[in-house]
Amino acid sequence: MRISGIYLLVFFIVHVIHAASILDRMTWGQMLFLTYSPMGFVVLSVMIALGTFHAINGIRLMFQQGGLGIGTPTRPDYPYQIQSMGKKNRLCIYVTMGVSALALYYALDVFFEF
Repeated sequence: MRISGIYLLVFFIVHVIHAASILDRMTWGQMLFLTYSPMGFVVLSVMIALGTFHAINGIRLMFQQGGLGIGTPTRPDYPYQIQSMGKKNRLCIYVTMGVSALALYYALDVFFEF
């Protein structure tokens, strides 16, 4: 989650600085050409993937902070068993990955018109 957040922040900063430097129609056309190039397709696809995963995982973590998906506290007897990675939390992680994949597919379909 931290890595995706850092990449998104860097992309956002570069995007804002770069968009602010576009002053004429010719530069805009060059930027649009870069967007439709294979490298632009890969970069935008990765950013969409990171954005969807980051957003949906953040929602999952908000629910987890509220107590959803966390097991009941137990006595820490040996051998220790991790309560935070119980069946409910694993299910939430898998659902997060599935919803992220669906959101990524939808975003790519809308953005690149598959």
